[in-house]
Amino acid sequence: MTKIGFVLLFLVPVFLASCGTKDLRVQEFQVPADTPNPANPTGEFYVIGPGDVLGVTIWKDASLSGPVKVRPDGFITLPLINEVQVTGLTTGQVRKTLEEKYKKFLASPFVTIRVEQIQSSQVYVVGQVNSPGIYPFVGNDTLLQVLLQAGGLTIFAKKRNIRVVRREGDKITEYTVDYNAIIKGDFKQDILLRPGDRVIVP
Repeated sequence: MTKIGFVLLFLVPVFLASCGTKDLRVQEFQVPADTPNPANPTGEFYVIGPGDVLGVTIWKDASLSGPVKVRPDGFITLPLINEVQVTGLTTGQVRKTLEEKYKKFLASPFVTIRVEQIQSSQVYVVGQVNSPGIYPFVGNDTLLQVLLQAGGLTIFAKKRNIRVVRREGDKITEYTVDYNAIIKGDFKQDILLRPGDRVIVP
């Protein structure tokens, strides 16, 4: 066998192996426990969305207090003041709005707002997709579904190294996914996303 033939015999399997799909890769990192968690923000910074349940407390007036669910149109309905638009506001902004409205009926209204249930969740898609941005998470969405919502990958995307970064308490887990493997039927890499996940397409 010639020297060139021997080299080709060695290089062809290497080339074919490099073109194959990769397995799902997972890494975990620890972060300080007091680091703010974007997937579970504090009430003062959380932006209220449809489906969320708010606990409204009017000081010294239990008849006006209680839980209320944000309707799909972004409004809540409360005694005396009726409908109030709250979608896109923080709890602090809602508190000020309600205190202003209740001044028509109460001498010195003091309102407390709590986010009791978070139902309006989001995932974040950045990088080489046609429409990067924030997408609503309705539950049981997979990576492929969210990438399709984002308009699919651009021609410059590194399909074999898509990352999903997930924060759970003081632990960050990073999944590195091969998009080509998903398309070829390796659905274990089409992972289920969770609220607050970051999808990064290099």
